[in-house]
Amino acid sequence: MNREYRKISSQTLGQPMEMLVYGKSGKPVIVFPSQEGRFFDYENFGMIDTLAPFILDGKIQVYCIDSMDHQTWFSNQPPAERAKRANDYDWSVKNEVIPHILEDGHSGAGILTHGCSFGAYHAANFALRHPDAFDSVVALSGCYNIDFTLGGYKNDDVFAHNPMYYSSEISEHSKKLLQQNLLIVCSGQGAWEEWNGEAIQMCNNLRESGVPVLLDLWGYDIEHDWPSWKKMVVYFLGKFDRAGFLKSNHRMTEAQSKDFLLNFHSI
Repeated sequence: MNREYRKISSQTLGQPMEMLVYGKSGKPVIVFPSQEGRFFDYENFGMIDTLAPFILDGKIQVYCIDSMDHQTWFSNQPPAERAKRANDYDWSVKNEVIPHILEDGHSGAGILTHGCSFGAYHAANFALRHPDAFDSVVALSGCYNIDFTLGGYKNDDVFAHNPMYYSSEISEHSKKLLQQNLLIVCSGQGAWEEWNGEAIQMCNNLRESGVPVLLDLWGYDIEHDWPSWKKMVVYFLGKFDRAGFLKSNHRMTEAQSKDFLLNFHSI
């Protein structure tokens, strides 16, 4: 398998953005690490081995990027400063990482964003905030209300990064873009799955706004842990593959999204 370490300089962050890239072609996938994780965690937990058939067949190219949780939501800075640093991270991903990916053989593509646990928060947050760049999301066992990291502190920056809140106030412009995209939110109901209420509320908000989203809650034997996420990601990518979405320059359309959701169980 092709595996590359890359480093993108970033004046906004004041430090490089590190990543590991797997594969040479296929649907571009950005993977966000779990809470306070690093770009190499996804591989270390066996997820790249799990996705190897998709990568080796040229169906997905995976970009595991760094998080900055330790400088943002989980830092020791005042809450307002954490939110400002989250804006820096957001800007870097949108304006530095995404162009790098599109220039890497994915011109015109929509990027699939993916993560597990707090990585699913990032995956959903970026997909909802930037529907022009991301056309699909597979968010597994995610947290969608970041109040717990800030002791209840709120300001405009915090609100703009809290999907459970802003999902009820999607702008008309974003709504039109999101209607062309495909959002999948999945979780088990077993041990340590403590955020399902947030997932349900966020998805209800999105549906009421006219944004298509699939909420898929698995059984009470499915725990908040890597073995569960390995099963989930293969399950959804298999459906994406059979639907014809896993191509280097693919961009989701509204018709494709609607058809996928309508025929989900038979795909």
